[in-house]
Amino acid sequence: SLFLPGPHLTMMMADHGAEVIKVEPPGIGEPNRDLGPKEGEFSIYFRNTHRGKKSISVNLKNAAEREALLALCETADVFIEAFRPGVVDRLGVGYSAVAARNPRIVYCSISAFGQTGGLAHHPAHDMATQALAGFLSVNDGPDGKPVVPGAASADMAAGLTALSATLMALIGRAQTGKGDFIDCAMFDSLLPWCVHTAGSAIAGRE
Repeated sequence: SLFLPGPHLTMMMADHGAEVIKVEPPGIGEPNRDLGPKEGEFSIYFRNTHRGKKSISVNLKNAAEREALLALCETADVFIEAFRPGVVDRLGVGYSAVAARNPRIVYCSISAFGQTGGLAHHPAHDMATQALAGFLSVNDGPDGKPVVPGAASADMAAGLTALSATLMALIGRAQTGKGDFIDCAMFDSLLPWCVHTAGSAIAGRE
């Protein structure tokens, strides 16, 4: 996973003592290494989302490197990914492939709109998801027009929701011995945050 939802989730796990191995694509690797101000070699953004982690580079289109990742999954507790739905299956590291090697694994997929449904294959980042969830409309500027939000709320909500689901799945595994698949949508994660402002819309008024 890249940028914010997955990295923020795994950063919180690392902060609490988990061994986290960041799997980066070859070449540039994690894009936020070079985004924004830097202190030393990497950006503060990267430091704030990847502290305490190990890192490896894997070309998932290379059979030998993909096999190395699957072998690593055999002893892993959790697998986090944030590709568009269907991409991990095409790359050979989807839930079925990973669970076949490790039935106890908790596999978490983070996407804009979930793995199924009418918008599942529609790509979107934080701001588009905030707009569809209605959050831009409740943050108007003085001119009455929506403003660019100062916080990546959909990204952060997805990271927190996926973290709680992952931890609950680990508790469930301790009881059943079986892993689980988590389908976490940014849209679904953010929508409950408007429970205090959605009354008029739900009641059929603007």
